[in-house]
Amino acid sequence: MKYLLTLAALLFTFGTSQAEITASHRAAVEKLLVASQVEKQIEASMGPALDGGLGVTEEQIKSMPEAQQVKMRAGIAKVKAFMLETLSWDKIKDEVIAAYAKNYTEQEATQVTQMLESEAGKLFLAKQLAVTPDMVKVTQDRMKAAVPQIMQIMQQEMQK
Repeated sequence: MKYLLTLAALLFTFGTSQAEITASHRAAVEKLLVASQVEKQIEASMGPALDGGLGVTEEQIKSMPEAQQVKMRAGIAKVKAFMLETLSWDKIKDEVIAAYAKNYTEQEATQVTQMLESEAGKLFLAKQLAVTPDMVKVTQDRMKAAVPQIMQIMQQEMQK
């Protein structure tokens, strides 16, 4: 009997989070994702994030010889297309649902959905979609400004 209880406890502990999601919990989370427009938020932030995240500025590209500019732009376009495909909603939806289900109980997901479906919630979401690209730009600008200091820190550490 102890063996069965121990085995049951281990299976419960090491079970996947996806298996722990009941059908009603999953449905509540999916409704929350629709109400909070997570898919639109991801799409709205993806382009700007990729533009800044590839580590090459337009100024750097323009400083290259013409032939290199063409190759660089083609490479960047292919990388962006690959990343957009890799991170498409269809490919990440189940993982997003699992992440939300891990952090929201079924009851919490239902309550937040109700709040987001209110007029104030809809206004918040509409503004949030507009703010997201701006916030990505703020982060990117800060990172660009920090690159010289980051490089200096790394050089100092490498010389130790």
